Amino acid sequence: MTPDPEIAAQWPAGADPRHTVQLAVAEALISKPDARAADVLYGLLSPELYLIFVRDRGWSPGAWEEWAGTALIAQLCTDHE
Repeated sequence: MTPDPEIAAQWPAGADPRHTVQLAVAEALISKPDARAADVLYGLLSPELYLIFVRDRGWSPGAWEEWAGTALIAQLCTDHE
């Protein structure tokens, strides 16, 4: 499938769209851009990690969602030194 040129022009060359979106979310969560927050979002919300928990380890989608929410709050909504 050929990407839409108009949509493709909105993404930086070589950028991972998922990381780009999660960086924008991280920037909205904190007063200063924080690559660590984007990395936490990128890793915890990765389809690969979801499949490990749900498909490979037998978690229900709801259990994964609850765990991911708790982990994101713990990582992104507290001060880290």
